Amino acid sequence: MAIDNHNLYELELLNHIEGDHKVTNRMVAQKLNVSVRLAHDILTRMVEKGLVHVNVIHSRRWDYFLTPKGILEKARLTMEFFDFSMHFYREGRKRSSQVCKDLVIDGIKEIGFLGAGDLAEIAYLGVQEWNIKLISVFDNDRRKSKFLNIEIDPFSELRDCKLPAIIVCMYDKKQPMKKGYLPPDVINNGKFHWIFG
Repeated sequence: MAIDNHNLYELELLNHIEGDHKVTNRMVAQKLNVSVRLAHDILTRMVEKGLVHVNVIHSRRWDYFLTPKGILEKARLTMEFFDFSMHFYREGRKRSSQVCKDLVIDGIKEIGFLGAGDLAEIAYLGVQEWNIKLISVFDNDRRKSKFLNIEIDPFSELRDCKLPAIIVCMYDKKQPMKKGYLPPDVINNGKFHWIFG
């Protein structure tokens, strides 16, 4: 089960257009983290599909509005995304529990997490279930300083980590169940255990 990237882009834009009619290719490119050309193509396709209507104010300002078809598509995509999210989190829970079980069988009782987001919260349920101790958490998200009262260390501290195992609790936002994902600034140190791997 997967959700198509273009559907995610469309859902994000339909949500945005519902609240703010002023849309530019550059703003869309930044919002979706894509090129300006791809942003233009996505908007054009949405207009061609009849999801949004364009009101040209002048050459540099185009306002976009949801059509009735766009409102229906937004509801459909929201449900599709919700279904995928439920599947993702159920699988994450099941697989993280299995990773923890495998670590206990290997005699490992102290671990670290790579990532302090939603998947880490799910993986922590497996840690509790298998009576493992979470010692360290590594994440470069500066908005977070602690995860369950554990100080979060930057990725750069991974090279000095003495723990025998680190569970990867991060995922590619475009392919959430992609096997063996690591953030670009992390090198595999041989201690990683993937939930989706």
